[in-house]
Amino acid sequence: AVVSTQSTGSSFSVMRVAVLVLLLPIAIDSCASRDNYFKYVDYYPGDPDTNVILSAPHDGWIKLDTIPDRIKGCYDEVTEVCDFRHDCETNGGVKIDGECNVVTNSDANSSVLAKQMQETIAEITGKRPHLVVSRLHRSKLDPNRFVEEAAQHDATAKHAYHTFHGIIKRVHNALSARGPAVHFDIHGYLTHAADNWTEIGYNIKPSRLNADNFTAEESSVRSLAGRVELQGVSLDSLIRGEDSLGKLVQEENFRTVPSPQYPRPSSGDPGKYFRGGFITRQWGSLNGGVIDAVQIEFPMWVRDNVPLYGPKLGRAMATWIQRYYPTA
Repeated sequence: AVVSTQSTGSSFSVMRVAVLVLLLPIAIDSCASRDNYFKYVDYYPGDPDTNVILSAPHDGWIKLDTIPDRIKGCYDEVTEVCDFRHDCETNGGVKIDGECNVVTNSDANSSVLAKQMQETIAEITGKRPHLVVSRLHRSKLDPNRFVEEAAQHDATAKHAYHTFHGIIKRVHNALSARGPAVHFDIHGYLTHAADNWTEIGYNIKPSRLNADNFTAEESSVRSLAGRVELQGVSLDSLIRGEDSLGKLVQEENFRTVPSPQYPRPSSGDPGKYFRGGFITRQWGSLNGGVIDAVQIEFPMWVRDNVPLYGPKLGRAMATWIQRYYPTA
């Protein structure tokens, strides 16, 4: 059976679906099925034959008083390791400027945008992608970090973290069994609104893009790069040229980096750029496999008008999916 409860998210109502193995194409592991933790993660199942998954880790709204706020950690200058235990200073740890900082602001409406993308991709390709959304506020949990920084040793936050990534793992296992697939990780930013652009991250450092010196081996689309090279598509063209996702998003009238118009972060002012985070590196093809990962960052004005901009972005993504991740 499927058990559903209603909850209110960032700007829309979501159906929270607790899933039993027999009724879904993807079986959720045991921790994800526990009511106490599954209620902090929303999973919108995709069609059985899709090869696309989306995630939105930073648009949670639930702030449990029982979960301490995430705080700056202590830094060990010898090991260069951060300690995110809340009592790290009492155990001799030291907090140092510029080290072990945490980000706690949410990417408002990024899950709303991801949901619209899911719908648009389904309409165009005929196959609904999977979507996984974290519902704990980022001040309580950040699924786009290693668990120590993400949950800071709180038991409830850790269970929610493992639920979020457990669902992704089950989906990825099913997708990889069928062949090449792609994972889009959806985010938003406020810190450099002057650039006012959409940032497509393939795990390539901005300095490497600016220097025109990057390789497939450092990217989260390593698998795709290898496949299209055999078709005569260069890595440069795939990442920021005529064969890129950036070109398709650019054609929908969004300033986009990297793209033919803005091939480097230095093309902007101040030129800040997020290359992708833990999810992109953990779940993409950087370290092998056939599932690529792409992080996309959107400015606030895009997330403020999802009904207008969501379908345009979904259309660009669907075109890219149809070209590089076709299914029978």
